[in-house]
Amino acid sequence: MTQKMTMADISKQLGISKMTVSRYFNGGYVSEENRIKIDAIVKENHYTPNKFARSIRSQSNIIGFIAPRIESYTTSLVIKGALAAANESNARMLFHATGFSHESERQAVSEFNGLNALGTIVIASKHSVVEPFYQGLENIIFIGKESQHRCCLYYPEYAAISALVTQTLTQLQQQQAPVVAIDYIYDQRMLSSRTQLIQTTIAATVPHLPCYLQSLTDSEQKQAYQDIQLQPQHVYFCATDNIAIRLYRLAKQQQLKIGHDIWVVGIGDYDYSDLLVPSLTSVSFNYYQMGYQAVKKLIKRDFSCCEGQFEIKIRESSQFI
Repeated sequence: MTQKMTMADISKQLGISKMTVSRYFNGGYVSEENRIKIDAIVKENHYTPNKFARSIRSQSNIIGFIAPRIESYTTSLVIKGALAAANESNARMLFHATGFSHESERQAVSEFNGLNALGTIVIASKHSVVEPFYQGLENIIFIGKESQHRCCLYYPEYAAISALVTQTLTQLQQQQAPVVAIDYIYDQRMLSSRTQLIQTTIAATVPHLPCYLQSLTDSEQKQAYQDIQLQPQHVYFCATDNIAIRLYRLAKQQQLKIGHDIWVVGIGDYDYSDLLVPSLTSVSFNYYQMGYQAVKKLIKRDFSCCEGQFEIKIRESSQFI
């Protein structure tokens, strides 16, 4: 069965923008030269535009939502907040997961801009807010990373991580825990600023202890942890609670007791983190509220920046038991 041609295929085949093709089908201005080209390929391939896509373009209550991955715990909370605000305002949301592909992110933004939409919400990857592509684009709100040049709802990472690292290590010092080194384990696809912040805070808090970085290609895959050999008397800071939970499994396999032989700290404070044994030390951010506020700000046409809130949760995994 032959795959149906799309507007993107027409754009690529003719070497013209997707916006031009979209204007052709929606009655907008297209130069005579391009109109003739599109006419020809439409007739040759018996192309008919997607009726659903065309109906979407006739609406003005659409909000685009773009994220590196939709299935993550934190993103799901942002989405819940965004959907709650959208439902209150009779707005519709369209979602796109980029798989951490910057090209996919740019393409999705372009397509949402081609709709008659209220705007687009982007959960920022580590390159999003510095992309030249976004210069001059309007009606876009970033979530998760601070930028002086873009509208963003950002988490107070500096204050939160500084407090988390400082409180954890200070408490272990007071308990006279035999800590010999600090490790930070992170997903190389995620925000690089957090890694630098962790290093700086550790160096300022315990300058006499070595700090090691371990990068995972994909923290969601079990095989990414195969080469991790946990070391006794190390404190393991993890970029997410999911990574921390993987370390719980490794510790059991390697017969190390968390809270006595090693210490583990997460970031995110997932719903089940306090149910682990021992319970996981972490920091929580107001993910739900971020999604809710982002939608409300788009509807109000308020593109000012806004900082979120956090709460430190010191639990058993970072105590010398």
